Amino acid sequence: MLTYIRNICLLLVLLCLSPLLQANDNPSLRIDVAFVELRSGPSVGYPVVSVIEKNEMVSVLLKRTSWLKVKDKRGVEGWFHEDDLLGLSQNGQAIDATQITEQDVINRQFEAGVMYGDLEGANFYNLFAGYAFTPVFSAELSAGKALGSISDSDVFEVMLLSHPIPDLLVVPYIGVGAGVINTEPHSVLADTESRRSTLMSAAAGVKYHLARNFILRAEYKLSLALTDRDENEEIQTWKIGFSVFF
Repeated sequence: MLTYIRNICLLLVLLCLSPLLQANDNPSLRIDVAFVELRSGPSVGYPVVSVIEKNEMVSVLLKRTSWLKVKDKRGVEGWFHEDDLLGLSQNGQAIDATQITEQDVINRQFEAGVMYGDLEGANFYNLFAGYAFTPVFSAELSAGKALGSISDSDVFEVMLLSHPIPDLLVVPYIGVGAGVINTEPHSVLADTESRRSTLMSAAAGVKYHLARNFILRAEYKLSLALTDRDENEEIQTWKIGFSVFF
């Protein structure tokens, strides 16, 4: 039992390594399998640049999601998948479990997902994709469809999001953005016309890391539709959904 706990602790230390660590702080690992292939990038689509043989030592440089970047004794740098940790040891102790860490969630770059909710009484379906510039700031593109009893609407927006405290268990965020909404009345309403309006929006929400690379998300958004009529229109949207990051 003590050995198992020690192994888990060693793994958690390894997976929580920050990419900003200096070279002299990088831990050394010994290969305990016949060989490990190093690739030029963090994906199986990258070519193999080197092979590390059994009992060789490597230095861990950084971790990106489920991939580790290491340097061998010849100074060659490359990547291998975290599943290969099953064949590594640190200070003679085998590592036999892997997981995505809190730091992986904070440092995620790409995120995409789906949401469902309510837009002024209409059923609202939403797809979105985002890119994180830093753990605090990200940009997001979204497309949505509102299906109502009177009319249907298509919504397209770009948002700038801020996660002021990204290391909390439940991460709050706020956002501002702009877009367009195209409203198409149902055919039975002969006295109404299709219309297109510019949207200015402000949003607030929360994100929660469910497991692996899945995130649960809930959001409220208040939008102002700039119309050609005397008064602009306020639109409220409530939605909940999930996303995956990579």
